[in-house]
This record gives sequence, C-alpha cells and structure tokens, in this order.
Amino acid sequence: MNQPASPRQQRFEVDVVCIGSGVGGCAAAATAAKAGATVLLVEKAALVGGVTAYSGGQVWIPGTRQQAELGIEDTVEDGIAYLEELAGGWGDPARTAHLVHASKEALEYFEAEHGFAARVIKDLPDYYYPRFPHAAADGRYIEPEEIDLASLGDLGPKLRRSPIGSSGGGLGKDGAEGSVGGRFVQMGEGLAAHFVRAALQAGAEIWTESPARELMITDGRVTGVRIARPDGEVTVTARKGVVLATGGYDWNPDLVHRFEGVLDAHGSAAPAGITGDHLLMAAPTGAAITHQPAARNVMQVGFPTGLIDEDGHDLHSSYRAVNPHEIIVNRYGMRFANESFYPALSAAMQTMDGADHSLPNWPCWLIFDAAYLEIDAARAPSLDLAISGDTIAELAEAAGIDAEALEATVADYNRMCEGGRDTEWGRGEQPWSMELFTDTETTTDHNPSLGPISRAPFYAARMSRVQFGIGSAGLSVNKHAQVTRYDSSAVDGLYAVGNSAGRDDIGAALQSGVANMRGLTYGYLAGKHAAARTGNGDVA
Repeated sequence: MNQPASPRQQRFEVDVVCIGSGVGGCAAAATAAKAGATVLLVEKAALVGGVTAYSGGQVWIPGTRQQAELGIEDTVEDGIAYLEELAGGWGDPARTAHLVHASKEALEYFEAEHGFAARVIKDLPDYYYPRFPHAAADGRYIEPEEIDLASLGDLGPKLRRSPIGSSGGGLGKDGAEGSVGGRFVQMGEGLAAHFVRAALQAGAEIWTESPARELMITDGRVTGVRIARPDGEVTVTARKGVVLATGGYDWNPDLVHRFEGVLDAHGSAAPAGITGDHLLMAAPTGAAITHQPAARNVMQVGFPTGLIDEDGHDLHSSYRAVNPHEIIVNRYGMRFANESFYPALSAAMQTMDGADHSLPNWPCWLIFDAAYLEIDAARAPSLDLAISGDTIAELAEAAGIDAEALEATVADYNRMCEGGRDTEWGRGEQPWSMELFTDTETTTDHNPSLGPISRAPFYAARMSRVQFGIGSAGLSVNKHAQVTRYDSSAVDGLYAVGNSAGRDDIGAALQSGVANMRGLTYGYLAGKHAAARTGNGDVA
C-alpha cells in the first residue's frame, strides 16, 4: 500500500478504507484484504476494538457446525423463523433470511481463512425469549476461544479493555477465566482481538488516533475519505469502497434526542467515540436512515459508575439485577414493569399518556434497603447517588415520589415476597433473569429474586437511561451492506456494517448476540463485495 512517507505527503490510494475497529470494521478489512484488496482501517480512538470489546462476546448464529458436533439439532430456517417472530412486523423477511444464511457462511469463512476459533456456550437457550416459537434450548450462542494478545503485535497493548475485565459480566461458562488487564482475553475483548488479528494477518494496515472527517464524493460516488492524522490531514482515495463501521451515536446528545426521544438523564456504557459519525458523513450522499420505534430499542436504565474512559466520559452501567430487597418505581410510587427483564423496562419507559403527553414511567427510581446492600453492595448504585430515609414515607418525600402510593407499593411487594411469587409482573420468572443475575444462596425458597424491603435505612436512586452502542436509527443497507437511498438505489462505493447499519433487516428482533452477528456478517459481505469491484464501480 502507498503509505504517506512523511507529514508532507498528504494523498495516497488504497482499494478499501474501513472506518472503525470493532468486529464489523475488522471483518470487512480482513475479508477484503484476503481477497487481494489493499485495505486501510482507521480508528479515531487510541485503542482498537470499539464497542465489541465492551460486549459479552456472544454471537448468535443458528445451525452451526459447532452445534452439530455437540449433537444439538437446529436449522438455519428455525433461526430465521425465530427472528421473524420477534420482528414485530418491522423487519424484512427476505433480508432476515439472507442475513441468517450469510451469518453461517461468514462464520465458516472466518474459521477457515482467518483462524477464528469459536465454541458453543453450552446450556444457554435463546434466553431473552425462550418460549417463542422456533426458539432453541441450546447451542445458538458461540463465543471466541481465549486469545493471546501477543498475536496482535504492536496493537496488543492497544486493545480496548472492558471496565469489568474479560472474566466478568458475560455469558461464557466453559472458557478460561482470563484476567483483568491480562495477556489472555476472551468474551468481548476476545472477539475484538480475534478480528483485529484477522485484519492484520490478512494484510490490512491499521491506524489509530485517525478520525475520519469527510467522505470524498465524485458524481454521486464515494471515492475516498479525509482523515485527521496526528501529523496532519490525509486524503485517502478508495478505489473500491469505504466501509462505515463507527457504531451508534450514544455520545451525540442531538442524535440521541432526535432518534431516542431522550431529553435528560442519559448516559452510555459504550466508548466515548460513538458519536454518530456514520450518519454525519453519509448525509451528503443522500443516504436513507431507517428507524425502529424507540420503545423497541435496547436502551436500558442504570447509573454512572465513576469509571472514566480515556476521553474523560463517565461510563454508565445497566441495571440488570434481580436481587431481592429492591424495586423500580415511577414518580407516582408505582412499579411499572418486571424489573428482572430489562427489555420490559425499556418498553415501559417509553409509554406515553395520551391525555397529557407525559411519560408516566420516566423518571424512575431504584428503591432498596439496608438488606440489599449486605447481599450485593458491589452491584448497588453508589450511595452518593442515593437519597435515604428512616421510613418509606420519609424517603418518598425526600425523593419527590408519592409517599402514600410508595408505602402501598412496598407493602404489596413485601406480601408477594412472603408468598414467593410476583403476581403483578412475574419478576424473576424469565429464564434469562434466573440464569444470569440471581444469587440463589441469599434469597427465598420460592423465587430467588424476591426479598422484602423492610430494613432501614431505605434508599432511592434516580436512574439514568443507558445506551450500549445500538441505536434505534442507522443507515439503510442492502444485502451486500451497501448504503442505500430512499429510492432503494445503492450509494456507489459506500457500505455500512454493524451498529452503523439500520435494523430494518430484522426489525424489533433484539435477541442477545444478534448485534455481534450482524457486525461479523455484514463486515464479511461488505468486504467481499467491495473487493470484487472494478475501478469503475462494477463487480467483477
């Protein structure tokens, strides 16, 4: 590749430019480079791995070789039917089918051509909605085998590390534990590392601290990109295409307001560079934006963690606990959803009262007591964020919550704890909840997520809305991951993958592991399609 030899050399050419170093960008870079294209991958941050490194690392793919080797019966067609059940009418069945078939093809390609090592996460069902038709009881989740960061060469120390470390917070049950900040990584860090390595070994060049600023457009065709390097701006001509893999827009308040309807108390668990660059850069091309209803998004509730990333942002954590001695209430002092299942909370927060156009369930508060802190103080919000009171009424008055209603809500909840079942919302009965977030040794015999709120002092912590790099909106793409306009024509030379690509393919099918699957698959499709293009934009 014609690299700039000095700050004075400001222009050069490659075949493909990939923008973003998560699984989508690296998959595209690895695929294109393996096919013989010259590839440059640029990352705006000093670290590589993107949002992928912060994920649990699970990839949802049905009908895989790994399942078959374990004797687990499943088919791609059942996986497609499952996603269509979840789509809620917002997906495109033809695109869903193409994506899922391509996901299996992509996995086999990366195993064969790039040494990607993956295993089934055993005994894990389609755990958000395991009772839906065509759900699988086991085997659709794969995760990366542990990987040595030394295999990334100089980029090993630059891999983004999860704030919770590679051994905590994810789904894997069978892998090595790894170590926080250690040399061997798995889960999200491992998935990111596998694909950074694939891109490097295929021959892609990777630049960090190199944000893309502007697409070059000639006669409606994307022909390159302007990149801000530490030693000056560089203009890179891309003979075959530019791949946008910049994630969502969590840290762009204007875009969050526009597409999520969030006006206050917003945070993110994603890296600070996730600012909607794909939407801003693609706008001059006439690219279409596809948008899912915000209530069907994965925005969660949580709290600031006090963990500051390299850009000075306070990362947020999601509330996913089902521990006892806590509930979530609105300002009316009422519970409004199953606290143990965050998709239910996400949807309920967006419920609008048509009479006064208010959101009755926002803002909301986590209510807990002293017993909760004894069980799981590490998972509780910082008490610096909480209001306390010696009685429920005192707490409610201090927090601005209806005191009489909150007293009644807590009393009702405590009675349900005695009976061992949440008869109002079914808390703790979702298999996903019981699998991941319950401490069975410290709770009731009937339902381990239930425990009374009865020991003073009592606490109320106002919650934030938390994003994870996946937005309701994204660029419209076709089956090759080409960005499309509102008339469905492709923007010549432009691709979008991962969370930069809108979810009109699968609609509201927010099954865990699908985001990583879409990144891996669309990266593969984009890289393959771009590498096959000729200089005039045709596919050879």
